[in-house]
Amino acid sequence: MKLRFPMAVIIFLSAYSPLAIIFAIQDFDFEAYSWEHPYLVSWIFAASLISCIIVWASVKLLKTSSPPVKVIQVSNRSGELINYSIPYMISFFVMDLGDINMLVSFAFFMCIMFWMTLKTHNIFINPVLAMLGYNLYDVRYELNKKEYENFFLIKGERLSSGEQCRIIEISEQLYLVADRNPEV
Repeated sequence: MKLRFPMAVIIFLSAYSPLAIIFAIQDFDFEAYSWEHPYLVSWIFAASLISCIIVWASVKLLKTSSPPVKVIQVSNRSGELINYSIPYMISFFVMDLGDINMLVSFAFFMCIMFWMTLKTHNIFINPVLAMLGYNLYDVRYELNKKEYENFFLIKGERLSSGEQCRIIEISEQLYLVADRNPEV
């Protein structure tokens, strides 16, 4: 199952929602106590907030009935969050929301970032999910006496070798751990 394109866009937008706050602060005129581009700031805030709510609700509403899997080995992938820092660094180099050339260039750059994260399956290395307590791990596990290796999105502590859990497929090679050490 591949991640649907609209949901991938929403997840990507949620990952950069803190960037919306940075842009709003940069656009705020502290002498006039107002934003220089209030409509653009409002749209950016709305898109960020809505995307975060949808991601949070989607993760909360997922249900499972799969048989438990047995964890063999776990490797952390959350360290790759540093890849998300590049657009944040760009925002500190004179980002003027009124400069159409700057906005179009930044939008083009973000489209390239989206495409790369989608194609490399790094779409879920997301600082907002990390703030909600989710981490991404590379997990080797056993299901029905066969070994597999995929990415698991896990809330809370890291899984241990020998631990059992129920998983939900979110996209190709990506699963959400829905239940740890379930009663069989």
